[in-house]
Amino acid sequence: MTELRQVTGAKPMDDTKVFVTFDNGVSGVFDCAPYMKESYWSCLKSPAYFRQVKAECGTLCWPNDIDIDPEEVWEEIYTPMNENGTTTKENSQLNISPAL
Repeated sequence: MTELRQVTGAKPMDDTKVFVTFDNGVSGVFDCAPYMKESYWSCLKSPAYFRQVKAECGTLCWPNDIDIDPEEVWEEIYTPMNENGTTTKENSQLNISPAL
């Protein structure tokens, strides 16, 4: 069973992306653009609202109880290393080295 990771840091980067840090030190960029197409998250299209993102209760949160499941954030950001030290996912801003 995989341990549920908790979001501990969130910093908006532009109008759709958030730099996310997890409780184990893994960090990377999460793109919210696909979520903005859904009515529940359509409020994230407002740049001023989007910039209010924060890490709370272990996930990405915005005012008015808008959040994204931390498992979805983790799955987009984290890709394990292959045996040869490369990943199967291209994400140049990914940092999968856990904090010591």
